[in-house]
Amino acid sequence: MPKKKKGKPIAKILLVVVVIAVVAIGVVAWHDGLIGLTSINDINDGLVSIGTAVAIKGEVTGRLGNWITVNDGLNFVAFEWTGASALNTIVVVRGVVSSIISLDNVTSLDIVWIFSEY
Repeated sequence: MPKKKKGKPIAKILLVVVVIAVVAIGVVAWHDGLIGLTSINDINDGLVSIGTAVAIKGEVTGRLGNWITVNDGLNFVAFEWTGASALNTIVVVRGVVSSIISLDNVTSLDIVWIFSEY
């Protein structure tokens, strides 16, 4: 009877490492806003309907009490957030469009880990 060939353990380990790396890159890309973003410019121009859930990316440029402004060049959006946020940091914000300059029901404000260009 012929012997069964077993897969090389190095190949299996390499495959596991590659799969873990791809998943990790996907998680970081989603967190840092490389996937599924809405342009702040589109919100300001009224191209996004009121009540639409969005994720935006920009720089925190102002904070007055619980109100925060996030800019992307000349465009900005304001929203209420009671959590921590540092000025001049690049963030991804998830919420619902309530007007051409504001978000409501903001569920997260995440500081970008790696991909800080917006």
